Amino acid sequence: MLSPLRRTAAAAVLLLGLFALGQAPAAAEAPAEAPVPAGRLAAVDAYVRERMEATGTPGLSYAVVGPGGPIHTRTWGRDGYGEPVTADTPFLWGSVAKPIAASAVMTLVQDGRLGLDDPVVDHVPAFRFGGAGHASRVTVRHLLQQTAGVPESVTFKVTDCVDSACPRAPQRVAELDDVRPLGPPGTTYAYSSANYLVLAAVVESVTGRSFADHLRDSVLRPAGMDGAIADRASARRRNLPPGHQLLWGIPSAIADGVDDDGAAYGYTGGDLHDLAAFAALQLRSGKAVDGRSVLTAESVRLMRETGRLNPSGAHTGYGLGWRVGGLEAPLDRAVWHTGATPGHAAMLLLLPEQNIALVLQQNLYGLLQDGAVMQVGFGAARILAGGTVPTDTPSAVTYHATVWGLTALALALLAGTVHAARRLRRRSVPGRVVPMVLWCLAGVLPWIAMAAALVLIGPRALWAWTPDAFIALGTATAAGTTTIALELAGAARRRALPDPA
Repeated sequence: MLSPLRRTAAAAVLLLGLFALGQAPAAAEAPAEAPVPAGRLAAVDAYVRERMEATGTPGLSYAVVGPGGPIHTRTWGRDGYGEPVTADTPFLWGSVAKPIAASAVMTLVQDGRLGLDDPVVDHVPAFRFGGAGHASRVTVRHLLQQTAGVPESVTFKVTDCVDSACPRAPQRVAELDDVRPLGPPGTTYAYSSANYLVLAAVVESVTGRSFADHLRDSVLRPAGMDGAIADRASARRRNLPPGHQLLWGIPSAIADGVDDDGAAYGYTGGDLHDLAAFAALQLRSGKAVDGRSVLTAESVRLMRETGRLNPSGAHTGYGLGWRVGGLEAPLDRAVWHTGATPGHAAMLLLLPEQNIALVLQQNLYGLLQDGAVMQVGFGAARILAGGTVPTDTPSAVTYHATVWGLTALALALLAGTVHAARRLRRRSVPGRVVPMVLWCLAGVLPWIAMAAALVLIGPRALWAWTPDAFIALGTATAAGTTTIALELAGAARRRALPDPA
């Protein structure tokens, strides 16, 4: 696309040439109407830049996509290596991987190698989630629709394992054996990446190949996503930069690593061209650039049809890998998904009525910044769909309150440790019961918080998703334990001293 200056210069050269030839300039053909007004695209650009600055996001890229591919792209900032972000800079997409993974599953359904209503145990006999009785009724469709009864809280038990010694997907499925289901299959919707980890095991059983290899051959390459990341090896080939997480409010490029068995639920990625190619494939109703069908029209329809819970008949708002609706107008008909891994975030929103899509990637993410970071995509899509510029701005209060509150508690308990140690060295200091009790109660607080965090999230996820909060909480717990020990030691010592004559 020529800049205004270059267009003016080109027009001047053309007019001069025509004048030199003694010819009158011919009437130019009217340009084809743009699918999105230029002013609207400029408004999206301005909004994205404003939100990027507000959240401190180091690097971002986004594109407005039509059936033929990107019609508007923008890139700003720096990647985790300090290099300028371009359309070729790879990011991780988090749960935007789910509609891509669901597409790979549907190619097996189209080929007759897998049925949506196949029991999972027919393909993964070791699947025992909720006991043999419950597991035998869980189908492929239940996993795709997030209605297998898997609680959201178990997600971190089986996901985000980036070490080379991590167990494969079929082995991780065993972690679900003793988990209590939320209800019979098909009756309760609960979003959990564990559902898609089990799907990876199903696909590997059916194909005899790794899920990443099947994903590449069935979806990524036919869709033109040649640079997409689906495992650790492809991440190395693309030289995937680390993502950023906040350390006491400062974006730091510390989030590195890929779950080698995570392509089905969150560890797919690539550059702006790759994500735009998948969006264009969806706008073409599953047809590849060369006209071949990656997905049939029926598969596309099924994927965007929300599940129905029995016996209530209520809809889940979740199709086969897609979130459908659930947003305020003018996005109420959108088909979409957001996603994040530690340090990266992405969004894909299809606007079927306008036959366009928005894809967006960022290299900053932490659990405590979810609302603030994700707002940029929702707001940009709202403007793109013809809505007003959003005025509601999610704040970072949750992040700052949590991190700085835990940090203050840690510093206070460290001060308490020093104070108790000094008192312990003084033989003649009289004991004061109330201050001792208060210090001991303060020392217990981080233990309560740590226990709750470990139960709800787990140590690996705490470190991966909230590193500064984890460090502050760990420091507070250690300082609290030391404070309690010193206060009790001081009390015991004072009791052992003889009464003054």
